[in-house]
Amino acid sequence: MILLYHLVFPDTIPSDTWNAGLVLRFKDFKRQIHLLKRFYQVVSLEEYVGHIQRSGKPKAGLAALTFDDCYSQTYQVVSSFLVDEQVPATFFANTWHLDNDSLLWFVYFNALCFEKVYSELTIEGIRYPLTTQKDCRVAWQNLVNLARASQDARSFSLGISTIYPLPRAVVARYQGLSKEQMSQIGASSFFTLGGHTHSHPYLDQISPAEQLSEMTCNKCILEDITGKKVDHFAYTGGIYDIDSIKSAKMAGFKTGLATCPKKLTSDFLFEIPRTEIYGASLAKFLIKISGLADI
Repeated sequence: MILLYHLVFPDTIPSDTWNAGLVLRFKDFKRQIHLLKRFYQVVSLEEYVGHIQRSGKPKAGLAALTFDDCYSQTYQVVSSFLVDEQVPATFFANTWHLDNDSLLWFVYFNALCFEKVYSELTIEGIRYPLTTQKDCRVAWQNLVNLARASQDARSFSLGISTIYPLPRAVVARYQGLSKEQMSQIGASSFFTLGGHTHSHPYLDQISPAEQLSEMTCNKCILEDITGKKVDHFAYTGGIYDIDSIKSAKMAGFKTGLATCPKKLTSDFLFEIPRTEIYGASLAKFLIKISGLADI
């Protein structure tokens, strides 16, 4: 199985700082990796995919580790530990932030709603208090829904950010991988970079030409920074359509990783499933890696 992580924070991060699933602290991540190693041999994504290419299915007893969106802080927290544990990992990275030093649209919404920079927001005439954790979650969910409905989540987010800018210190905490970190990953024998589009759009809301542009731009930037080929691609938010698969192939990727495959094509290499991990519960983690349930 392929595990999908997003956020791993230092143990000192307050539990109400972030809401993308439950906050997964480093101590909990370490416990999960130690448990995973008891039941699986953790291999690189390349080796894992190699078994699928040869036999048409994953090899029993193998697991691979992946991270989406690739927060700079998460890489700082987990990288040394993974090297010490001899655990390979693939980081699926966006690249839009490298030139404009800003947050991806959905990351901005998380920081806006949960960092308590503002006591309330007024969006499209609706007031959203940010007093309690429940208030923050309601505001965040509504902003994400509005972004999706706008058909252009990035532009929607940029418009709000002109009204509600975030302090530089807050932006820094939620920033994506730096060029230096990408170079480190490229030079590592344990880590690899994967494609994740340039600006993290909803792929099913943009044209085939735009999808291809998002993928090729992202791939070229990552390859220029690392000097290595980037062969694997992860669909943003797990959302994709048949044009996404075609675009990933045209961009030169060897695989496309999903969360819940839609079986849109007979080419199983472009709808490889992953198991999402958010919470800290070891019991739920054990159920997930056993394949018994999706919790």
